[in-house]
Amino acid sequence: MGVINNLGKKLDKKVIGLIFGIVLPILGFVFFWQWKHDTKSLSEVYRFMASSSNNRNELLIFPVIPNLLLFYFTNFQWRWDKFTTGLVAVTIFLTVIVALLILL
Repeated sequence: MGVINNLGKKLDKKVIGLIFGIVLPILGFVFFWQWKHDTKSLSEVYRFMASSSNNRNELLIFPVIPNLLLFYFTNFQWRWDKFTTGLVAVTIFLTVIVALLILL
């Protein structure tokens, strides 16, 4: 656990949590896009999402899952409180956006 504690001393900052909170959903979206819709370009995926609200749900919800996994570790396992604050702030913001897009 010495490595995690040393890493926590360096990464336990709100700004780092904000950065991870923004980057992980982007990486999650790219991963999901390549995994599920690898034959479609980004513009085709956008048109697919815009065509029906049912098409939007998984493409909007899946990218937030890496933030939830990271939240579990940083909050409950490692106790990086400042990092978790930044991560949660971004996740709440993204959740509101996703909820609005799903409802539209």
